[in-house]
Amino acid sequence: MNQSRVPETLKKSWIKFFLSCFIFLLSFNYITDQLRFGQIFPLNYFQSDQYAIQVVQFLDSFYITQIQLQKLQIPLEEIEVTKQEILDAKFDSYQYEQYLYDDNTGEHYSINTLTDEQIRDMIQYDKYQQYQSEVSHYKNTYYDQQDAFYYDITDSNGNHYTNVVLEEKDYLNIIEIPYKGKNVSNFSIVNSSARDKGISGTLYLPKYPMGESTIQGAFIQNITTKVIWIGAILAAIILVIPIYRNFKKIKNTQLNIPPQYKWIEDKYLDLPIEFKGLIFLVTVYILQNMNLTTYYRYYGNLLSYGFKLILQVIILLSILYFFFLQLKGIIHRIKNPELFKQEWYKGFYMSNIDDWSKLPIYRNTFIRITVYSCIIGIWGIIWGFCFHDYGAFLVITFISVILALILLSIIKKRTKAIQAIADTLSKMANNEITSEIYVKGNGLIANIAKDVNAVREGFAISNQKQSNSERLKTELITNVSHDLRTPLTSVLNYVDLAKRSDITEEERQEYLQIIDNKSKRLKVLIDDLFEASKMASGAVELNKEQVDLVALMYQALAEYEDRFEDQKLIVRTKTSNQHMYAYCDGRKMYRVFENLFSNVIKYAQPATRVYLEMTYEGSEIIITLKNISNYELGFDVSELAERFKRGDSSRHTEGSGLGLSIVKSILELHGAAFELSQDGDLFKVIIKINTL
Repeated sequence: MNQSRVPETLKKSWIKFFLSCFIFLLSFNYITDQLRFGQIFPLNYFQSDQYAIQVVQFLDSFYITQIQLQKLQIPLEEIEVTKQEILDAKFDSYQYEQYLYDDNTGEHYSINTLTDEQIRDMIQYDKYQQYQSEVSHYKNTYYDQQDAFYYDITDSNGNHYTNVVLEEKDYLNIIEIPYKGKNVSNFSIVNSSARDKGISGTLYLPKYPMGESTIQGAFIQNITTKVIWIGAILAAIILVIPIYRNFKKIKNTQLNIPPQYKWIEDKYLDLPIEFKGLIFLVTVYILQNMNLTTYYRYYGNLLSYGFKLILQVIILLSILYFFFLQLKGIIHRIKNPELFKQEWYKGFYMSNIDDWSKLPIYRNTFIRITVYSCIIGIWGIIWGFCFHDYGAFLVITFISVILALILLSIIKKRTKAIQAIADTLSKMANNEITSEIYVKGNGLIANIAKDVNAVREGFAISNQKQSNSERLKTELITNVSHDLRTPLTSVLNYVDLAKRSDITEEERQEYLQIIDNKSKRLKVLIDDLFEASKMASGAVELNKEQVDLVALMYQALAEYEDRFEDQKLIVRTKTSNQHMYAYCDGRKMYRVFENLFSNVIKYAQPATRVYLEMTYEGSEIIITLKNISNYELGFDVSELAERFKRGDSSRHTEGSGLGLSIVKSILELHGAAFELSQDGDLFKVIIKINTL
């Protein structure tokens, strides 16, 4: 029984809570409104700036109706005309033209034909007409509070004005002019007005309004406002109790958005936490500034007032409901800091801070959009100010058209550059030949164009390398086939010859020797091919140690000394020091010297000099080998470092064509540089390896 009543009890608690909050909000709104509009302080209405304004209005009307009108209402013959005015009229008679024209005869008289007496009468009459016009204007003008006070006033000429008829006890307020009472700052306008008009005295405000005075009504309204304001304060204080009690009952219950509005909650939950905070602040601001108490100032019938009030109450309740949903979420995040931390890292700032530093396109676009938006906004404001000035509006419109054309030109230029980049990328994707993209400047698009040009050049080089690789692959297969087949064919042929029974033992031994030589050559070729493959794949372990390259070079030279002499090659050596050390694999570097010397012996022109130098250059040891080539090279000399590429294209010399390829692979494993060059018949090898 009790459990079935729980939902109903909670429902009533929710209703009481919302009604209490609603009334509290109305009270708080009324309290803050009256403070903001200055309706409460000072507590004495007759010390307020509103009363001071009403006093100034009375002084203005009094000065015009009692002093100014008296000065203007004088007979024609009493109006004074000075000699200076007569002289001025003779020199400037334009304002008197109407008096110099005869309507009956149509004749126009010159002011110089008139006597001074006639001119004086004319000026006197003109002044009289002006005075009558001003009197008529003043009499037909209504002045606020012109009958509000009894007065006892003296002007600057000592004239005394009074209409006091009541005793002092019959007045609601008495004010001395100039004012010297409390809150004198509010009455500075009263004192300033009295000083300008040269008046002083006393004003008496009757208990009951005279004429169309609104001061007594404003006084009563001010008292009513203060009573209601005090009541609102008491109501707000009292309402704290039911709000707190009902909140304790409902604080653990679920507050959800109705199912038909669930999509709003989903959209709200997807917002970054900064936007949620901003929406909450806007909601608080709306609740604080919604004013249900000012409709009495609007003119309209009771039905219209009631409709507006009901509509605003509905809006306020909806906003209040949304406010409590947000407040519930804030409390939940305060109790669960980890949830707040997760949302913060997923928020707008944290999710964009990395993009700001890592994505230059995003950063530049954001800055440009912000700058352009500010410029357009400022320009729109300027245009709006000039809307009512036809000349300025035309100038601003003309400038706007010029700026629009300039902007259109810039957009066209940027668009053409983007289109050129897109076309180039499309052609590159289809493996077509592309031309260089030319874009001026150093902006984002220009930098992208430069990068695309670099990719295009790399793409062209890659295609060239791929083409060379395919060609070298074909040559590799051809050369391997030729170099393996030639000795193998010789072996097979001489085996057949050695098997014959009709040959002598001496011939058989000769054939077997040839077979042995060809087999050894085949073994060397296979060993070189195997080693070159290992080197190229990097499947080689280096035993690095401190190695004296000078000693290693001379050791290799000593081994090949006889073969150099057979070719009548004279080797000239030069070293910077007797000992030059490098951290390398000694056996592999010895193989480098062996292959280089073997290559020189095979392809250098006999009876020439070979120059071998070893010098320091910074932190590197430079090894240079130069010789005169015996064969004309009809291809790029750098291809000699490829496998099976030989300097003897007719293949008259022995060799596998793997020597320099092995050298290149060994040096690459050591991180050394290997360069080949040719100047006419001069063939040069340069090796750069880091010193110890």
